Formats: sequence, C-alpha cells, structure tokens
Amino acid sequence: MSLDNQEIILGAGEVFMYEYSGTTIPEHATIETDANNVGYCSGGFAIDYKPDKYDVTNQYGNVVKSFITKEEITAKTGILRWKLENLELLSTATFVADKVKKTRTLTFGGGGSLKTVLVRFVHEKENGKKLRFTMIAQGGNGFAMEFSDKELSVDAELTAIEYIKNYLASFEEELTDEEAAALPE
Repeated sequence: MSLDNQEIILGAGEVFMYEYSGTTIPEHATIETDANNVGYCSGGFAIDYKPDKYDVTNQYGNVVKSFITKEEITAKTGILRWKLENLELLSTATFVADKVKKTRTLTFGGGGSLKTVLVRFVHEKENGKKLRFTMIAQGGNGFAMEFSDKELSVDAELTAIEYIKNYLASFEEELTDEEAAALPE
C-alpha cells in the first residue's frame, strides 16, 4: 500500500460496554446495541499497550533472543452519556433503582470483586467501513467526573484481563472490496 492510500484516522467513535460472562467474543450485532451503548467519546479513546520484554544474552553480553513475558493493555475514555448504572461497571459499587422512592443510587462499599466487562470501541472510517477495538476488562483504575461549565464526561480507565484463554484484546478493520482484493492470497 502506498503512503497516498493510507487513511488518517480521527478519534471519534462510540463505546459499548456490558457485564460479561461468556466464553467467546459475541457477534457485532450482539455487542453493538442501544442497551450496551455507553456513549460517544469526549477527548477520544486511548489504548495503551505495555509489554514486558526479557532479553536472553550470551557470555559476551549480546542479545541473542527476546521474549515477551507479560502484556498489559489499558483503555481510557471520556464518555459523554450520563447513565448512573454504567458507573457500576467501572467499580465495585452497587446500583439500585427504587420505584417507590423515585431514586437511583450507586453505593460504594470500600472493596469487593470487580465486574468483568466487554468493552468495544467503534470508529467509522471515511470510507464508511468500521474499525473495532474489543477487550475483556475490569475497572479498578478508577474514573473521574467533573461538574463544570462544560459537558459532563466520565473519564474511565479499564485494564484487559485474560478471561478467555490467549485473548486480551483485538482490533478488527472492515475492508472495502478494493482493499480486500489487494490482499495477498
């Protein structure tokens, strides 16, 4: 692919998230629903990949082979949609809606097990095709909210876990017919 054909991707997209207990990554239509849509991003969606590398050296101090011994993937986003129960996915808090009192309450109790969530970021490219990032993750790194003169966003950080064997996260890019035809056999 020549440099002229490479797209410059801007960071806009939607975030889908829900509590997860499956054994495989579901189809797009199962993940990308209105119920799982936690909103558009404010300030983008950041993915951070940090491998731990181990170098094998010979008696002369030269590296002869390298291994990745650990991989850590985190995703950070500012979510624009206010929905109190979504914060339950990012922490150990519990959410209760009370029809009689006409309230919704999120209560933090000081600890407990983190929820396992499926996180999907979908970016629509200029050509109408989609770029998807998917990971199974847990919160626990906190979130931040600021009530100010700008729109409220929930800045959250999630860390990938190996809930499914040999799977932390994936990128999937839809291709046009021309891009698919240009792939090697």
